[in-house]
Amino acid sequence: MNWKQALLLAGVGLSSLAAPAQAQEAADGASEPTADIIVSARRRDESLQDVPQTVNAVSSETIQKLRINNASDIAQIVPGLTIEGGSSGSGGFGASSGMRGVPTFLNSNASPVVQFYLNDAPTGRGPEVTQSLFDIGQIEVLKGPQGTLRGRSAPTGAITITSRRPDLDEVGGFMNLSGSNRGNINAQAAINVPLIAGVLALRVAGAVDHNEGNGVTSANLRADPYIKNEALRATLRFEPSSTFNATVMYQRLWRDTRSFNQVVGNGNGINGPVIAADDRLGITDGPSENSSAVDFVVGQAELRFAGQKLSYVGSYRNGRSTGRTPQDVANVLPGIEYYQTTNTPAQEVSQELRLSSEERIAGIFDYTLGVFYDRETSKPTVNGVASFLTGAFGRPGAPVVQTPLDRYTLNTAIAISPIATEKSVFGSVTAHLGENTELSAGGRYIDFERRDRYTLGLQGGFNALNNPTGGLVPCAGLGALSPQLAGAVASPVYSGVCDLPIPSQTLQNVDRTTKFTPFLYNVSLSHKFSRDFMVYANVGSAFRSAGPQIGLTSLTTCCTQIGGPSLAGIDDLIFHGQEDSTTYELGFKSTFFDRRARLNVSVFKQTFDNFFFLTQATRYLAVTTSLAGANVSSSEFTADAKAKVKGIDVEAGFQITPRWNLDLGFSWSKAQLDDALIPCNDGNFDGVVDTIVPTTQAFVNAGVIVARCRSSESISRTPRWNLTAQSEYSAPISGAVDGFLRGNFVYYPDNPNSSQGIVIDKYSLLNLFAGVRSSDNAWEISVFANNVLNTQQVLSINPVAPVSSGNVAATFGRPASGYQQIAYTPRREFGLLVRYAFGAR
Repeated sequence: MNWKQALLLAGVGLSSLAAPAQAQEAADGASEPTADIIVSARRRDESLQDVPQTVNAVSSETIQKLRINNASDIAQIVPGLTIEGGSSGSGGFGASSGMRGVPTFLNSNASPVVQFYLNDAPTGRGPEVTQSLFDIGQIEVLKGPQGTLRGRSAPTGAITITSRRPDLDEVGGFMNLSGSNRGNINAQAAINVPLIAGVLALRVAGAVDHNEGNGVTSANLRADPYIKNEALRATLRFEPSSTFNATVMYQRLWRDTRSFNQVVGNGNGINGPVIAADDRLGITDGPSENSSAVDFVVGQAELRFAGQKLSYVGSYRNGRSTGRTPQDVANVLPGIEYYQTTNTPAQEVSQELRLSSEERIAGIFDYTLGVFYDRETSKPTVNGVASFLTGAFGRPGAPVVQTPLDRYTLNTAIAISPIATEKSVFGSVTAHLGENTELSAGGRYIDFERRDRYTLGLQGGFNALNNPTGGLVPCAGLGALSPQLAGAVASPVYSGVCDLPIPSQTLQNVDRTTKFTPFLYNVSLSHKFSRDFMVYANVGSAFRSAGPQIGLTSLTTCCTQIGGPSLAGIDDLIFHGQEDSTTYELGFKSTFFDRRARLNVSVFKQTFDNFFFLTQATRYLAVTTSLAGANVSSSEFTADAKAKVKGIDVEAGFQITPRWNLDLGFSWSKAQLDDALIPCNDGNFDGVVDTIVPTTQAFVNAGVIVARCRSSESISRTPRWNLTAQSEYSAPISGAVDGFLRGNFVYYPDNPNSSQGIVIDKYSLLNLFAGVRSSDNAWEISVFANNVLNTQQVLSINPVAPVSSGNVAATFGRPASGYQQIAYTPRREFGLLVRYAFGAR
């Protein structure tokens, strides 16, 4: 730990120790108790301290103060949370959102471990609908299994995001504008207009967020990276009486990105320069580019009658994205690039109807009953290079560096049409056993069906070969000399060369329907020993499914159908069953010093059957048309594995003085496989991971397509624990103006989980804000600094060197790339923020 980190940790620790004493002094003076935080974690409004589960609430005020501009930024202030694109990251090698040490592996084709909701409607597999956060009322991070009270099942938690509702009585709005020295421009605005006073109102909001992403450029191409998010939202609220209200929200999000994979290493003398981590460079001759647009409509309605409430939430999401990814990742062809392209249209429809009590039945019971429907469809297509044939790079026997010719290229063609449909009924009953004890029990029966239809094939091409007769026999007649040359035609590209057609081939053609009917449950018991101290215990279950792994341009059951030996197949790594998990949680929530301080602590244990675990890049035998053309490739495989998790969450808040507050969060978890058999890099096939690079013959001799080892390795890619702290101090400058200083701090310890055989050093990130604002918080001018200590730390290293697709390195006899792919901390950034609000903000 360096002196900066030690000083910061010491400051946080001293503040924590000093807070109770100072809060006690404030109790004798003019300080007021901290305001109750109201959440809807259990589908009814109640104090955060009354909810018997771990909930982190992020208010609208905090979102504005700390510039929480997209979903990934939430991870900066909630410990134990990772979200794709977050600065803390999870390595960038296939991991997406995660919580309590359990990740959703983006490439595993599994439903997320953390489910996102916008205005109570599910947003699909990830946070893409919420990548631009603007005009937000509140964010709630619910930790622990979800599914008996809302939407879709999720084993580790849910993130509910609520946009601001229109005010029925007052015109108002706001504008936020910020910019930085890194080209980051963020503008947000909203206007609220009552159309019929007290009955009908419209709120329109928009955001523009342009930045340079991680700032990684290419050593071999002059092109700047960027992320461009633009969004528009309109919300209509109708409330004709106290017994009925309805809200309709429409949102459109546009997103365009350009990026490069960051690498480090000395290179091989041909493909690029010596690159250090702080150079923030890649080596490809082209960027990864993606463009997407998502339309999202959510309708909500509530009807109150006879002490009951009937609620409806319906949503429609329509998204489409296109992407282009460079495939010459080792830069075997300097100055030349070839790409994989993807096109992904996707839709989702959800409906939920529930009936709940607003008045207790017999003075004891609260209940919720409901039905839920969700249908998610998409039709992605993927095209890329599978193999370059002779002739792609010049005449046979004389390859030259040039743009590869399509005629002599085998391309993959992947078409996917998954449909996932969920129908479920759910219910929950809470018994209030006296004034201080609650017993809740809930369940959900799910009828889940997914149909996975996809084809993976090779488009046809030609193999160029010199005419073996020297031209004495035309190409079309070569079949008479050798059946293997039947069908050869004269090359239209090279004189004196014959083209042998390679027919199209279907490697996988799947039309597979799976059905699951899990029953989920949750039981909770809580007791208040006093107004300020509650203990609780929970047990709950969750369910997930995963689609087939798609994209392996290799036979999965091999190789008798192509005249070779029988090798142990990998179909179990392609098709997956049902994941089940059970979580146990014990905790307490407390306030003290006249409610000026709070301390919430929970411990948990979770077990998984068939956890969808994505391995590190693992070598395997890639076979398409023959063993003679087989090669040793690498892939991340999804294995169904037993896993176990245990950990602790701590959340504390202190109102040290009327003008100084401090919030702390701590999360520790140990998440690991439970003696699971998974694919591994085992070059001598003795069941133990090693660094030996096997040959194709070694795989054949071992009788396998991929080696497997027993493992209890970490399933997490993040450190075991992390600490967050937010604090603000303000002081009056005049009767109408306050000055303030606020900060956000995150600390991560050594991380042995993100990369095989490598321990990532501890590091911290500190963001600071200083400025002035009106005493009624109507306007603010501030300067900010992100990563003010200029922390520069590698977050993960891919142990497998980048390998260009299409066996291009073998064609030119190139050595290994000499680089490794990494993820890195964000750059230091300075900026200015201006905010103005009026009326109903």
